[in-house]
Amino acid sequence: MIAITGITGHVGRVTATLLLEQKQDIKAIVRNTAKGTEWKDKGADVAIADLFDAESLTKAFEGAESIFVMTPPALDLENPIEQHLQMLEAITTAIKKSNPKKLVYLSSIGAHLAEGTGAIRKLYDMEQALTQLDIPTAGIRAGWFMENFTGSLSGAIATGNLHSFLNPTDLKVPMVAVADIGKTAAALLLQDWEGHRIIELEGPQAYSANDVAAVIGNLTGETIIASPILREDYESTYSSFGFTPNASNLMSKMNDGFNNQWIVFEKKNTEHVCGETSLEEMLGKVLQV
Repeated sequence: MIAITGITGHVGRVTATLLLEQKQDIKAIVRNTAKGTEWKDKGADVAIADLFDAESLTKAFEGAESIFVMTPPALDLENPIEQHLQMLEAITTAIKKSNPKKLVYLSSIGAHLAEGTGAIRKLYDMEQALTQLDIPTAGIRAGWFMENFTGSLSGAIATGNLHSFLNPTDLKVPMVAVADIGKTAAALLLQDWEGHRIIELEGPQAYSANDVAAVIGNLTGETIIASPILREDYESTYSSFGFTPNASNLMSKMNDGFNNQWIVFEKKNTEHVCGETSLEEMLGKVLQV
């Protein structure tokens, strides 16, 4: 049995779907019954648990030989870093009590850094906590999600401007599609190993905001230009997305880390994997062209 948290999110959905296609028994860990209906209909077991509650998580993890942990972005929380630490305490307590054979979890590029990473700091905390467990673990340090640009597509096509937090717009950063993250997670959950692994995952190539604008233009036949968002507008822009003040500040600092090239892959004592999904393929599916 493979227990999966975050199954209603993009990565969790891909991971679970691939495992079900391979006839694996999975348990969907969800917050309420309604969120588990889809997965129950697909043949998965369903367990209700709160990521802040060790007792409910322990019950949910019971009987699982493998666990996939993906915590939410926490951008709606008043104090994302502190509250994420509370979540990690509940998760690690539940894992110790349920004693699975192995654990796979989603981390991020830059999670080896203790400072200067903004919102990614919570994934540094995750790695520090989960690599102390006495079971085999594998953390996936994913690059910048290609899907981060999907929310800007309609505006870019309508106005010809792709607003970008990446600045300068010709700065190339490692990006990866959700499909490849889920594929990597599913594969790891079926492997056996000893110790603690870190897999740094990116797509077939790095991309800049200019590259993203060009791909959108090529797919739609429109002229699209990448326009950097001014640094002084970062926090107000994130606030407009519904993020809390502290979350908006953390996201702004994260973008500073990418823009000054502080947030990069460690490439030391890690495994490096390149996915197959190109930006053209991912955006083509979203735009249905």
